[in-house]
Amino acid sequence: MRISNRHLALVMMLAVLTSGCSRNENRRLAEMAQQHLNDQVEQNRRSDELQKQIAEGSRRLIEADAKARKEMIALQRDLQEERTEIGQQRDLLEVERRELAGRRHREPIIATAISRIGLLIVAVLPLLVCWFLLRRPVEPADDHAVAEILLEDLVTDRPLLLPTPKQPPPYLEKEP
Repeated sequence: MRISNRHLALVMMLAVLTSGCSRNENRRLAEMAQQHLNDQVEQNRRSDELQKQIAEGSRRLIEADAKARKEMIALQRDLQEERTEIGQQRDLLEVERRELAGRRHREPIIATAISRIGLLIVAVLPLLVCWFLLRRPVEPADDHAVAEILLEDLVTDRPLLLPTPKQPPPYLEKEP
């Protein structure tokens, strides 16, 4: 059990009153006891007020701490979401990088193949034309028709098959 200063002051005041001192002394002791009691009451009031302020400050501190923790949790959640998003974007970039690397590898191969196929077509095309010409059935020419075409070409002023002579051959010249 705790004895407070108030109780102690009351006990002292009773002890002084009962001890048989003179009246002036009793009055002076009573005034001192009263003063001491008033001081004790004021000190208790201040202590209660201080306790209330400490309790209010503690409550505010706890509320501020709770608010700060909530904000920190929200910031951590946002940070985690941003990390996740950055990770996804990094993965997309890696996929795109791999696709580009594959294209860079395939494109020269495709270009080389196209140019070689083009060269092959250019090389084979004349052979195909010749093959079609050779496969075409050749009808034997009539000797008489060939001789007639050649004679006609010889006697015309503008031959189609033989070159035109600048001077007539000596056997075709007329003799005087």
